[in-house]
Amino acid sequence: MLEMDGPVTLQYIFGKYGKDATKIVAVTASAFDHEHQLYFTMGFNYFIDKPLRTKRVYACLAEHLNVTLDFANAETAPSDENNTHKHQTYITMPSQNTIQSHQPTAQSATQPSVWRSILLAIAITLALNAVIPYIQHSLHTVSLVEGMIPMGVLMPFFVLVFVANPILRIVAPQHHLRTWELLIIASILYVSSHTDEFLSRAISVISVANYRATPENLWQEYALPHIAPHLLVANPNGQLDYFYEGLPAHTPIPWHIWIGPLFSWLSFFVAIGIGCITLAILMRKQWVDQERIPFPFAKVIESLAEHTESGIFPLYTKNRLFWVGFAIPTLILFWYMVGYFYPDLPVIKMGITRYNISLGRFVPSFNVVFYFPIVAFAYFTDLQVLFSIWFFYILTWLQIWSTVRFGFAEGLGTYAGTREQAMGGFIVFCLWALWIARTHIKTIFHHIFLNATIQDQHEALSYRTAGYAFIASCLYMIFWLTQAGLFWPLSILVVAFWFLFYLGFAKIVAMTGLVFMEAPGLGQYILDFAPPGSLADGDLAMRHLVDCTYQNGKCFAISDASHAARLLEPLGKRARQVGYALIITLALALIVSASSTISLGHQGGASNFGSSGSFENGPGYFNRMVSSIRNMGQIPHYGLKLTYLLWGAFVMVILTIGQYRFTWWPFHPIGFTVVTFNSVQRSILSVFVAWTLKAIILKVGGISLYRKSQPFFIGLIVGYTFALIVAIGVDVLYFPGNGHNLYRGD
Repeated sequence: MLEMDGPVTLQYIFGKYGKDATKIVAVTASAFDHEHQLYFTMGFNYFIDKPLRTKRVYACLAEHLNVTLDFANAETAPSDENNTHKHQTYITMPSQNTIQSHQPTAQSATQPSVWRSILLAIAITLALNAVIPYIQHSLHTVSLVEGMIPMGVLMPFFVLVFVANPILRIVAPQHHLRTWELLIIASILYVSSHTDEFLSRAISVISVANYRATPENLWQEYALPHIAPHLLVANPNGQLDYFYEGLPAHTPIPWHIWIGPLFSWLSFFVAIGIGCITLAILMRKQWVDQERIPFPFAKVIESLAEHTESGIFPLYTKNRLFWVGFAIPTLILFWYMVGYFYPDLPVIKMGITRYNISLGRFVPSFNVVFYFPIVAFAYFTDLQVLFSIWFFYILTWLQIWSTVRFGFAEGLGTYAGTREQAMGGFIVFCLWALWIARTHIKTIFHHIFLNATIQDQHEALSYRTAGYAFIASCLYMIFWLTQAGLFWPLSILVVAFWFLFYLGFAKIVAMTGLVFMEAPGLGQYILDFAPPGSLADGDLAMRHLVDCTYQNGKCFAISDASHAARLLEPLGKRARQVGYALIITLALALIVSASSTISLGHQGGASNFGSSGSFENGPGYFNRMVSSIRNMGQIPHYGLKLTYLLWGAFVMVILTIGQYRFTWWPFHPIGFTVVTFNSVQRSILSVFVAWTLKAIILKVGGISLYRKSQPFFIGLIVGYTFALIVAIGVDVLYFPGNGHNLYRGD
C-alpha cells in the first residue's frame, strides 16, 4: 500500500470497528516461521503465502466465514495443479453457505477412483516390508529404514514418478497416476516405512532371553522372574535355537512358540501406531494452518509429485539446475562404486565416509561427514532453525569442555550432563507445544464430548473418530504395561509422557527437516528420574524391556504420520478415504515384517544377521536389567543429573520466551534440545553448509532466487536416491551378503 502497510491497516480497522468486527487475512510472501507467528500475535486471523493457491483460498473461506465447499463434482476439488484463473467461482454467503466451483467436465470424467491409489500403496508397502528384512539382514546393502525419511519411501516413490508414470503416459495416458494419487501412495508408504527397524530390536529382545540365559549372566535369577512369560519366546526342546542357528533340513518353522509373544507385542505396537496416526491427524490443523510449520519432507514430496498434463516427465526435469544437482551425487557415488572393482583407484568419499576429528581429551570427537540429502532437505527449513542447530552445537561442546576441564560434571560420562540438560529442555518444549495448541485442543475436546461444530471434513479421520481411537490406544497401552508387570500409576505416567515426547519429537522433525534425528527422551525414560530405590524390581524390569521400542530414538510412526497428514491436506474429501488405510496398512506391515524376519532367521540363522537391525543389542537389555535390579534401583549421581535436568528446563524457558516475545531474537529453542545426540552430531557439517548456502541465496537474490534455486536441491535428492538404487543392484549382483551400506546416519 502507498500509505499504510498491512499491520497499520489492521490497527486502523481494529481502532474503528473493533477486533471482532471482521476476519482479517494477511497475504504475504514471507517464508520465515517467526514472521508467520508474528502475524498471529498482531491479530491477523490467518495468512496465505504467495504465490496464491486456490486450495489455500478456499480453505481460508471455509474456516473463517463458516461456509462449506460444495464442488460440482467431488473429484474436481481444487489443487495446485489448477491455476486460479481456471475456476469460475460463485460465492453465496451465509444464507446458502455454499461455494460453487465449476471445472471442465472432461477433466472430471477421467478422474480415477481413490481406491486405485490406496490399493496400489498397500501392495507396494506390504511387498517392501516383506523384502526389507532380506535387504537389511542378508544382503547387508544400502539401508532402507535409516533416517526420518528413509530410502524405503524415496526409492519406490521415485520409481513411480520417473519410471512407472512416464510409461503409463506413453502406453495408457488415461491411466497415469495423478498428483493426488502419488501423494496418497507416499502417505501410506511413509507411515509404514520404519516397521522393520522398529521390530528387529523387539524380536531380538523377546527371543534372546530364553536362548542365551545362563547361570553366569544371572538373567534367570534377577530378570526373567519379573517378566510375564507370555512376553518372551519359549524354548521347548531347543526349538528357539533354530531361529538363531538355522533350521535342520526338512524341519518346519516352529510357529507355535512365536504366536503368543508376537500377538501380545504386535497388539501393543499397533496401539502405539494408532495413537501416532490419530494424534498426527488431531494436530495437523494446528501445525499446518496455525503455526505454519514448514514440513520440509512433505514439501519435497509435493514438489516431486507435481506434473503438468503435457509432457512425459515432471516439469522441473526441464530445469538445468535440477540436472546439475542430480549429477553431483550421482557422479560421486558412481565413481566410488567403481572403486569396488579397482581398489587402487582414488575415489571421492564425500557424502559416504565418516571422519572423526579429535578436539582434545575433554570433549567428544567432531564427526566430519557430508550428507547430500541433509543439505537438500535442510534448504527448505527455516534459516533461524538451521542457525540455532549449529550454534548450540558449538555452545554445547564449549560447555562440555569447561565442565569436564574443571570437574563440574564428574561421573556423568562423555557428555558431562548435557544430555540430561537436553532432556529438561525437551520436556519444556513438549509442554510448550501443548500450551500454544491449547485453543485447538479445547475446540476438538468440545467437538468430541460436547458436540460443538468444527470443520474436519478434509482430515484423514473425523476428529471424533481420531479422538476416541487415540483414547482407546492409550488405555490399551496402560492395560498392557500393567499386565506386563508395571505398577499401574507408573503405566499411566509412562503412556502420558510417551505421547507427549512423541508429539514434541514430531514437531521438531517437521520444523527442522533433518534426515537423521534422535529424540532427546522417550516415555519410559521418565522412570529414570524416579527417586533412587522407589521402583520395585518388576518396574525396573519393565523399564528396560519396553526400551526395545527405542528404534534409534525415532518415535516409531509419529513423525511419519504427521507428514502423511500434511501430505493429505490438499486432497479435500479424498483424504477421508485414506485415514483407515493408514491404520490397516501399518498393522499389516507389522505382521508381514515380523513374519519375514522370523522366516529369514530360520533359513540362515539370526546369529548371522550381524549388526543390522540391532540384533546384537538384545542381550544388553537384560544385562542392564540385571544390573539395575541388583543395585536396587540406585542411580549414580542422581542429584547431579536432576540438577542438569532442571537447568536445561530453565534455559529452555528463557529461550522460548525470547523466541515468542522478541522479533529480533536469533536463537530458536530447537537447537538446544537435539545437538548432543549422535544422529544430529553427524549432521552438523551438512547443516552448516545448508545454512550458509541458503543465507547467501536469500541475501543475494531474496525470496525470488530462493525459489529459483529449489530445483537444484530437489535434483540433489533425486540424484542421490538414483545412485543408491544402482548401488543396491551392484551389491545384489556382485557382493551378495557382503554389500556396502552407503546410507548410514542413525
